[in-house]
Amino acid sequence: MEILGIELGVMVALLLGSADILVTLLARRWRTFKTTFVSQSIGLLALLAFGVIAFWCWHLPFTLTAFAISALIGTFSGLCAAVGYFAFYRALEIDPIAIVSPITATSSTFTLLLSVLILQEQLTPGRMGFVSIVLLGIILASTSLAERRTFLRKPRHSLWSQGIRWAIVATLAFGAMDFGIGASSSITGWFLPVLWTRCFSILFLACISYWKRHQRLSHIHMTAVSTSNGKTLSMSLPSLEEIAHVKYPLSKPGLGILLALLAGLLENAAVLMFSLDTRIATTGIASAIASGYALVAMVFSMMVYRERLAKNQLFGITLFMIGLVLLAL
Repeated sequence: MEILGIELGVMVALLLGSADILVTLLARRWRTFKTTFVSQSIGLLALLAFGVIAFWCWHLPFTLTAFAISALIGTFSGLCAAVGYFAFYRALEIDPIAIVSPITATSSTFTLLLSVLILQEQLTPGRMGFVSIVLLGIILASTSLAERRTFLRKPRHSLWSQGIRWAIVATLAFGAMDFGIGASSSITGWFLPVLWTRCFSILFLACISYWKRHQRLSHIHMTAVSTSNGKTLSMSLPSLEEIAHVKYPLSKPGLGILLALLAGLLENAAVLMFSLDTRIATTGIASAIASGYALVAMVFSMMVYRERLAKNQLFGITLFMIGLVLLAL
């Protein structure tokens, strides 16, 4: 296997991990769904600008056939991306990240399975074992055994809770999204699959946002009708803090926009590089290496917040590095 494929996969992980750190910082100011939608919209604008530059400077082959095929597959991968983001955030609303993260870290396993079954990508038993080492390392590194034991001891929490079910949906959706990008890039080039995936993911996220807003307004209307029949309406007036929040949604709006811009640019660069990597390495291996983005956020937390890693997490990082070295040999 070419070392360039490993290097690109590591770069994808670094870029995705850095984007996740920025999104996490931004989510403390905005709601998570809004953060995702804004950062992806900004990323789409940057992607369109990059496409114009690439077309004129590098003469990318934008044929009508490539447009049609990439748009068709992009509809599928964009839908998977929107469902994945929605399910992932629903899982985080219910269960802690120590439970959700190890599950979603296995999304590349589903990508690998689809690549072998549908794209007929050939992996030797040795390389399959090395990829398994990489994935095992990521799962161990993103797992906090102490938090998991505390979670399972709580009443009404189990290994098949609602949050875990949402995490499994997110895992399958993200795995299918990576597969869609890899399958399309092998036919239409490395740029168009990313462009269409981003376009359709924003479209489907907008539909999900409209649906959620409609449900919320319907619930408020039903509550108002049920309480206004001879009774005092229970809807409270907004507080001064809420009024101030509406008028000034961010104490430093420039910082929020800057974080959204940087997150969108980094994620775009990561997905473009992943699409290019699938033309060098196999889609399954590229996805497995890119899953190491979870380790970037972990190292950031360790350096900034002085968090100590458990023994299983240190062992997982070691396994991940060993797996990368073995794949590069």
